[in-house]
Amino acid sequence: MVPNISRELELIVKEAGKLLLSYWKKGVYETKKDAGYYTQADIDSESHLKEMLHALFPANFIAEESGMSGNSNNGYRWVIDPLDGTTNFAHRIPYFCISVALTQDDEPILGAIYNPLMDEYYAAQKGAGATLNGQPIQISKPQKFSDALIGFGLAYDARHRGQTVGRAQIIATQARAVRHFGAVALDLANLACGRLDGVIFSHLSWWDIAAGILLVSEAGGSASQIDGSSLGPNFVSCVAGSQLVHEKLKELAKSPTDS
Repeated sequence: MVPNISRELELIVKEAGKLLLSYWKKGVYETKKDAGYYTQADIDSESHLKEMLHALFPANFIAEESGMSGNSNNGYRWVIDPLDGTTNFAHRIPYFCISVALTQDDEPILGAIYNPLMDEYYAAQKGAGATLNGQPIQISKPQKFSDALIGFGLAYDARHRGQTVGRAQIIATQARAVRHFGAVALDLANLACGRLDGVIFSHLSWWDIAAGILLVSEAGGSASQIDGSSLGPNFVSCVAGSQLVHEKLKELAKSPTDS
């Protein structure tokens, strides 16, 4: 069952957006962690989201900064990225967002992605479609892969980046163009509303994609791992787009070691 909390979720996520903008205006500093960097903006946004989301709908959490928490056994879980695009944010590159999903038995059933700089709020509910600022959105459906603009994301772990770059090189020879923006959740939102035609990522985390893959599927797209298997908390790779783009990306990215 999908809880009827969409409006309340929007208010909570937008309040977190205001927190990020307050740090954006005054400047932030990065702190190193095992998988990249974090800022005080990440910490404060996550703290706000966890407090308010638990009050709205009690469930366990998977969150970027604090990991897994909670003792609920109801099958629901909030999956939170309080600031996707931290490096962009800290370097004053205006491409970042907040991503929140509610999953049931590890399947996303509610998703919200908010770009506070553009005041763009993407929302999706399982079986009910996807919207941008309340207006329905659909993925683009290029007639040929050679017309497609493809976004890709680099892994946190530098050891996996060469594989991603290699795939991007292959895809770039057949697609219209490839882009790397540095915030995977926002890439998925831009795919859902037709700005990108496809995306490919690997060796990232569940909070990077949980809300975005729901947006894409509810906007008429397809998403899976490179080998075609379903996406979940332990995913390794993610490809998404229209049926044509999705199939072509799987074909071009496939290698004997993919899982």
